[in-house]
This record gives sequence, structure tokens and C-alpha cells, in this order.
Amino acid sequence: MEKHILSKSTFIKGYHCLKSLYLYKHRPFLRDKITAEQKAKFSRGHSVGDLAHELFPGGIDVSPKSPSQYQKSVVQTAQLIEQGAPVIYEATFQYDGVLVMLDVLVKTENGWEGYEVKSSKKLSETYFMDAALQFYVIENSGLTLSKFFLIYVDENYRLQEKFDLNQYFILENVTEQLRERQDFIREKIGEEKAVLQWKNSPKVEVGNHCFSPYKCDFTGYCWKNRTDHPDMAKPLILPVQPSIDVDSLIPLSFIFAEQAIPVCRGEKAYRTICLGYQMRDNEAVFNGESCTEKSYFIQTFFRNLPQNQQFLLYDLRKFNHWIKEVEIQYPELKERIDHFTKNTLGILEILEEKGIINPEQRNTYTLSWMAQEFLKPLVQPTIYSDILAAELYSRPTSELFPDLAGLRDYLAWMQQCTSGLGRLL
Repeated sequence: MEKHILSKSTFIKGYHCLKSLYLYKHRPFLRDKITAEQKAKFSRGHSVGDLAHELFPGGIDVSPKSPSQYQKSVVQTAQLIEQGAPVIYEATFQYDGVLVMLDVLVKTENGWEGYEVKSSKKLSETYFMDAALQFYVIENSGLTLSKFFLIYVDENYRLQEKFDLNQYFILENVTEQLRERQDFIREKIGEEKAVLQWKNSPKVEVGNHCFSPYKCDFTGYCWKNRTDHPDMAKPLILPVQPSIDVDSLIPLSFIFAEQAIPVCRGEKAYRTICLGYQMRDNEAVFNGESCTEKSYFIQTFFRNLPQNQQFLLYDLRKFNHWIKEVEIQYPELKERIDHFTKNTLGILEILEEKGIINPEQRNTYTLSWMAQEFLKPLVQPTIYSDILAAELYSRPTSELFPDLAGLRDYLAWMQQCTSGLGRLL
């Protein structure tokens, strides 16, 4: 069997931008380096996908161990189908030079059903399009699908006594929507294959499509030397006369993460959790691994807060995402939570209030960027984001302890930056 020309990921690249597909295939050295933050997000997707396999237990996994074994997985999948295997994980198919891997293939009394898992809270156009490609390749390979489902997460799911897979996941039958896209898929495959035969890359103007629905791998190349980069923080003009008495505020720094899979009773899917914090010059405090430790962490934080004080954070909105869930889980802390939120200022919120940035810009103004722009003496730490810190924190305890010093340094750095930026406002 010949090596495939397109896969699901490369087809989607071409669907969004033919130039991106061409560069990926013919000029891969121009591709932006995959960041550690992106890798951390990928790992979350894998954990949700693995959990979805439990909806269909006892399956045979035919995942290729390396890219060179994709075609071997195609042969193995065909053999298992012929043998009547009831459940196949990562079922692999190839047709007309296009290869796809389906998360779960299930044999039922009414025929074969396909299931594709998305570690997301809702379905996007991209998800429908890549599922339509899978449907096209599988059916043209000779296997008729009676139904095709997209699986995603119910963001309103809250863990009770025990984890309920059927409540956590939403299974949406999208068979008819995929059938309606089959002519488009066939035409798009032909177009993408034709472009890959060109001597030069297609001319495509840069624009918002470079960043939506996700950031393209070649933005660094295509946007080189341009000053109108929509994902780039613009220089800010801060007030000449500061309006905040920072010395009267207690600086607070937090490490937040998004937890897709709830583990403790009362926790919600895709909730914001706090992994650690540092208050003024006190020692950094980190959350525990058990549900008892997590509860103690939250209750101790609010019960030990200094009274009649004001606090300064960098991003109050991110904090409020966490606090909203805490209030639901611990209604007895509502009075203390209300007192704290009424007496807390956020630097990004101050910038918005003063008209220095607008709400759409806030995600581009990271704390690291602000520190480099206005507080040059403060050196950016190795761990430069909450996502990376969360990835480090999520490792097994045996691996975590040697790195706690790095997390403490990160929190202390965040606190320095928060306090320093406050003085400029």
C-alpha cells in the first residue's frame, strides 16, 4: 500500500488555507516551533479521548507506533473488521491517498457505527468538516457506516458520588450532516491534491483566518515584518501620574489551570482550579492531590485572608472564574468571598477602565509581555505561563517535588510584576 498524501490534519489545514497545506508539505522548515503551551493543551485532549474509550470497553487498539506504520494499521483494521471485532480503537482507513483514524469503531446489530471524540465543550464547523472527511474515506474504503457520532463534553456536568461517563459525555448523531458534505469533501480533496503539485505555494493574503479557529503553524513566516499582526500586543501608553496607592495593597499571585475532568465531588467539568498562590512576601502555598487536601486549601485561603485590606491581582477575570465555582461548592464561604472580591483590584481591569486597552485585547497582554515592556529589570522566568506551570504541577508527586522551587520562583516573579505594574498605574 502506497503512503498517503493527505491525512485528517493536513486536509483541515488545506480547508482553512491552501498555502498552509502547501508549506507544511513542501517547506516544513518554515513552520513555527511548537510551544510547550501547545503541547500541554494536546495532552489534555488525549486524556479526554482515553476516557471516552471507557464508553466502549474491551476494544482493540490499532494505533500505529510510528508514522511509518500507518499503512500497517490500515491492514490490521481491515482484518479486525473481517473477523467481526466488536470494538476497535483508532481504526485506520485509507482511500485515494487520504488516511484517517477514527477514535472508536463499534459493531452493532444495525451495522458499524463511528465515534469521534472532541475534548471540547461544543462542536465547531472544523469538527464537522474533519468528521465528514472520516466518513468519506471510511465509506469509500468499502465499510458502510449506519451511524456516526461526535462525542464532546457536557460543560454543565458536575461530579456526584461517582463518575458517570454517560452524563459527562454528549453523543451527537451527525450522520445526516456528514452525508450532506460528501460532494464538498470529494471536490476539496481534489483541489488540495492539485495544489500540492504546484511548483510554488499559492498566493493567499494574510488575515484573521491565520488565527481562527486556531493559530496557523506558519504565522511567523507569513506575518514576518508586519506591524498589523492581530495577535500581537501593541505598545501601551500608561498614565504619567499613578492613581493607585500600591503600598496600601497586598499583591497576590496565582497559578490557575483548567480541569477538563472533575475528580472530586461537586466539581464541574472544565472548571478553573487554583494550583497555588503567594501573598505578599509569605511562602508560596500549593494545592494538594487528594480531595481532602483541595478542600483544606480553599477553606484555609479564605479563612486566613487579612481583614480590612485591599488586594492587587494581575487578571481579576481569571480569578473570578475560579471563585465562581468555589462559591457554589462552599456556600458557607460566601461572606468571606464577597468581602474579598469587593476589595480586590485587577491590573487588566484597571487598564480597561482607563481606556488603555479594550476587552478584546486583554488576552494579548500577558504578564510576561508587560514585564518585558515596562519592568525590564525583572527577568522572565523559565516557567512563563500558568499553562506551563499547570503542566509541571500535574506530574506525579515523585517528579514534582524537585520542581517546586521553580513554581515558587514563578509565583514570586508574578507577584513582583503585579506590584511593579500597579505602581505604574
